[in-house]
Amino acid sequence: MSALSKKWLRLATQNPALAWNKARTTFRNRIGARWDYSFRNGQAKPPATICIKLTNACNLRCQMCGQPRENACPGEAKYAPPEFFRHSVSLEQYQRLIDEVKFFRPNIYLWGGEPFLYPHLIELIARIHRAGLTSQINTNGMLLEKHARELVEAGLDDLIVSIDGPAEVHDAVRGREGVFARLQRGIAAVTEAKRELGSRTPVLRVRGTICPENFNQITDLPRIAHEFGADSLNFNWTWFTTAAAGAAHQKLMRQLFDIEASSWIPFLSESVLDRKTRASFAALPKQLQILKKQSVDLPISLSPHIRPDQVEAYFTDIQQTFGCRDCYSVYVKSYILPNGDVTPCPDYPDYIVGSIVQSPFLQIWNGDRYRKWRQELKKHRLFPICTRCCDLYLSSVQFI
Repeated sequence: MSALSKKWLRLATQNPALAWNKARTTFRNRIGARWDYSFRNGQAKPPATICIKLTNACNLRCQMCGQPRENACPGEAKYAPPEFFRHSVSLEQYQRLIDEVKFFRPNIYLWGGEPFLYPHLIELIARIHRAGLTSQINTNGMLLEKHARELVEAGLDDLIVSIDGPAEVHDAVRGREGVFARLQRGIAAVTEAKRELGSRTPVLRVRGTICPENFNQITDLPRIAHEFGADSLNFNWTWFTTAAAGAAHQKLMRQLFDIEASSWIPFLSESVLDRKTRASFAALPKQLQILKKQSVDLPISLSPHIRPDQVEAYFTDIQQTFGCRDCYSVYVKSYILPNGDVTPCPDYPDYIVGSIVQSPFLQIWNGDRYRKWRQELKKHRLFPICTRCCDLYLSSVQFI
């Protein structure tokens, strides 16, 4: 058995239910979704994962994040009206959703904004757990210490925390001093609560975004993740788009769906590799080679899996998709927004297919609007904005 297989076997034994769900999701994405894509005319089997964006509000201002933020002014790319950050679905409505979908046992992924700003988060996790479903949460960790024990008691399966590098790098990217130390205390509190309660969950996963601010520091993350007691480490590449791609996308969305698709604008970056970032970027391909030789005892993955010689193309040629020419995510996952709207696309939610406040989820999942989105996406293979979206590369996650 390889060293990587042993690492994953150890991780799977910590939470067999989550490991099974991960295996099922991988199968759906790589095989089942392709069957739906090819033969079912826009219909899909029930999703393996339902992603609930609990709130648009956030307590940090991360440099690489394209989401609207509360301190932006009208006219700025990341501006949204104040009510946008107050959208909230009731706990009772989420309970109805859980009751509806529990028979096909989807994984429930909770995110934001910052999900800990949703006032009923802990009770929601407990209800997901009582329904026999697995739950994940993706957090910046600012409120983790406060809720550590009740998080473990509620039965969370998977805790995903974002770390960008050593303390000074992480704090700079996150826009506030002391964030790294606060996250460290939060993780320690969760670890202590697990010990006191005799719980093996939640599994702790560290996620790092490769961006200009940490080009020189990504090889520090395995050590940091190990010191934090993480069970795995995943690297994402920063998402961005160009004005040409955005304009083409808007034009096509008007033609196909009669919508004004402008959510790409906060992700605009004509040149990630400008004069300022080129110097630090030069070290990045070598950093990836070093990652493959690291000796830290935990699984490390890249999403998408890009070779060192492809890194520059990722940042300079937005048409490159590194072999991922079709999106299968819309057959595997669905996204629910903080006001209850359902959308096929997490980062560019311009097209709404229904609302869980008004209709049962499964009625929406294979409803006319969802089917039309899948059909048009298949017809065009990808929309212009799709080439730097995390969901496009779901089948390209590989371990190093």
